[in-house]
Amino acid sequence: MILPKMPANEAKRLSSLYEYHLLDTPPEKEYDDITRIASQICEMPISTITLVDDTRQWFKSDQGMGFKETPREQAFCAHAIVEPDKVMVVNDSLNDIRFHDHPDVVGGIKIGFYAGVPLVNADGYALGTLCVVDHKANHLSEVKLEALKALANLVVTQFEMRKRNIELNKQKASLEAINKELERFAFVVAHDLKSPCNNLIGLSSLIKQMYGDNLDAEGNEMLDMLTSASTSLKSIIDGTLHHAHLVNTIELDKQEFTFGSLAQELKLILNIPPGFSFEYSHGDVELFLPRHALTQVLINLCVNAIKYNDKEHGVVCLSVEDEGHQYRFFVKDNGPGIPEAYFNRIFEIFQTLGRKDRYNNSGQGIGLSTVKRLVDNLGGEITVESTVGQGSTFSFTVSK
Repeated sequence: MILPKMPANEAKRLSSLYEYHLLDTPPEKEYDDITRIASQICEMPISTITLVDDTRQWFKSDQGMGFKETPREQAFCAHAIVEPDKVMVVNDSLNDIRFHDHPDVVGGIKIGFYAGVPLVNADGYALGTLCVVDHKANHLSEVKLEALKALANLVVTQFEMRKRNIELNKQKASLEAINKELERFAFVVAHDLKSPCNNLIGLSSLIKQMYGDNLDAEGNEMLDMLTSASTSLKSIIDGTLHHAHLVNTIELDKQEFTFGSLAQELKLILNIPPGFSFEYSHGDVELFLPRHALTQVLINLCVNAIKYNDKEHGVVCLSVEDEGHQYRFFVKDNGPGIPEAYFNRIFEIFQTLGRKDRYNNSGQGIGLSTVKRLVDNLGGEITVESTVGQGSTFSFTVSK
């Protein structure tokens, strides 16, 4: 028996193999289906998906083998991976100088025929083989060899998908850790900023109460400006924290509900002023979506539609359309409208139109940014159509 040679760049090959985290994993249907098909197409009793590490060949899947690994020095597949661009075919093991006295040829499982297609990854390393084995001398037609190559390509595709999923999971875990660190950092910074803001608000109020009568109109106006600026800064800090917390922690678990039940819930939550009309249509549409996240989006849009409405009789209308692969929701108002130049900018954080709401408060440019992030997390898109002086319609999609 001739021992297998080492492939070129063996250290790099092994390093590449270990990146897939496949060795010693449980059986998986995707791979077992491939070995079963390989045995059937090639009409061979044994088929394996083999991975060759530094000391052994290990079977990720096997049909008819009966054990999970063998020493590398006895592995036919260890010979096959030395030439990654060739299919290794041994028609008669007893008449092959490399294997004629091999313990699994003269005894054991009695390998009479072997054909192995190297499983070559994107970096050009042969990780193992897809092979078929017969107990007697045999041969494979070109058609069957091509089919075996195609199945080997499917195995490599499965490997690459697994590796990408591992990388994505690592990235996801890393991003989650970064988000948590940023959230903790934001709360610390916010606390350090809010304390002086509260002190300024309290101090300016106290100064005005105690010494306001001794100040002229300009002095009192300056105190009012200080209070207003401190209150505004505190509001921005609170809004930014709420934005970060909401988009990172919102529940995306799906629930069954009707659009009408959601609209009725919104009607109870929203503080609808006297003279305002809150309407909805298509209430019987049945939804299976992340209700909590959808509710937050609609609340933000409805609150804006109410706060910034400049009409004596304000109107907010909700509706939904089933577009097959997604739902499209609409929030329409009869407010002041939005100039077309701002259609995209309003979804950027801290971008505002410079308007005061119906309660004479200035916006901070956080709400619509939060809405966009939530819609993105729901796999959708948000747009706006508007006519200045007549109103706006926000529409957003949510993937089913």
